[in-house]
Amino acid sequence: MGFLLIFAVCYHAYCRWITPKFFTDTDWPTTTTCAGFYELPKDSADVIFLGSSHGVTSFVPQELYNKYGITSYNLSTDEQGVATSYYWLKEALRYQTPKAVVLECYFCFPYYVDEPLNSDETATRKAFDFMKWSPVKAEAVKTICELDENQNVWSYYFPHLRYHERWLWEGFDRNDYTYRKMAARSELKGYSPLRFYLGEKGEGFEPHDMGSDAGCADMAPLMREYLDKINDLCKENEITLILTITPAVSANVEMCKAVQAYADENGCQFISFNERDVYQQMDYVMAEDNCDDGHPNLWGAVKITDYMGSVLSGQFGLEGRTEAKWEETRDAYDFITDACDLIHLGEIGPFLSQLHHEQYAVVITYQNDSYALEESAIEALRQLGLAAELDGQDGCNYLAVLADGRVLTEQLTFEDIQYQCALADGQMPLYAVSGRNEWGGYYCEIGIDRETYRNDNGGLNVFIYNMQNRRLVDSRWYDT
Repeated sequence: MGFLLIFAVCYHAYCRWITPKFFTDTDWPTTTTCAGFYELPKDSADVIFLGSSHGVTSFVPQELYNKYGITSYNLSTDEQGVATSYYWLKEALRYQTPKAVVLECYFCFPYYVDEPLNSDETATRKAFDFMKWSPVKAEAVKTICELDENQNVWSYYFPHLRYHERWLWEGFDRNDYTYRKMAARSELKGYSPLRFYLGEKGEGFEPHDMGSDAGCADMAPLMREYLDKINDLCKENEITLILTITPAVSANVEMCKAVQAYADENGCQFISFNERDVYQQMDYVMAEDNCDDGHPNLWGAVKITDYMGSVLSGQFGLEGRTEAKWEETRDAYDFITDACDLIHLGEIGPFLSQLHHEQYAVVITYQNDSYALEESAIEALRQLGLAAELDGQDGCNYLAVLADGRVLTEQLTFEDIQYQCALADGQMPLYAVSGRNEWGGYYCEIGIDRETYRNDNGGLNVFIYNMQNRRLVDSRWYDT
């Protein structure tokens, strides 16, 4: 009996190790989303968001809490078909008693037309691999494999059948050794921020006129079937169901009218964020508030969430409350918004002044035959705790490294500089080199964790790395 217990524990650990993991070092941190949900106190979330990547990047639980006091969790995952949404809703109801469910409906329509579940096998596995085992997951696995004959029931129960050759075709990575630490980084409660602007591709976007003569697009039959199941499950549990389509160039008026028709027929709410009145009320600008043709960036997500909050509180009467799990993540949300703002700061001084966060590892090099940093840049460096005594040091190499809110090294020399250390309790190696190459030109090279940055030009180079989610925040070169 003891042997079987030891074998079971070892086998579970092995399967956890070989199963691919997706944390906050990617845009689609599905593993973090799933793990974070189980950390919520029971019956603490009044709203559950579901949907595909359009939902992942549109609904910000911390913003909803900060402005309206409404507690929520975003269980959207990339390429989440409506069948997957249904089973995650059933799973959510094992732990929470939400007053409202918001379903992003982009995947109600054919997306992967050759895939039975309207999403590929990889996305389906991502969404279910870290759901806890229960009758809900057993039912989901059975249904998935009945619908998709290319999937195997036993591979869900015994993941080594699916992933035992992963080391051959992909190899293991750092996430396989840091599950517990990275899974705990769920401060954004399922939301994942995108930082870039769509730009000129969004400039011609015209919000929809829902009163036009356009017809209704056809939903994928299986997605319509599971939309019915979600609607029935919400009615059974006296939950308000709100259907949405978030701002997207790729979401046409026919899709929006089809969801509106479904909502009218089945007695639920529909909000099209592409509809003219809603779009204008939000003051939404596709070129500035979307990251690409289908996904809002952080600033667009804030507008969407604020509008959703006004509907939840005003139309449906959801009241705010104080909840510790959301109170303790206010600072983390502020940090993420600052990090997103950072990449859009152009001038040296304002950019450097935002690098004070303890979560950052910052490497700064400066090389020039005539040091001419503007005074605002020098002052910003000094505000970071650096001496930055660069006057009269023409032709020198300058290197500074900051992490955990302190200066690790600051060097100014006429020789090449090399610096190495290990951050995060020795788990994150860092090296930095600043000097001249064999042709006499300046260069710098910086490596931290798995990111490497090199520039063969003199001037100011800045490399910012988020040590918490192990992701590059920004890298800059200023030709001074």
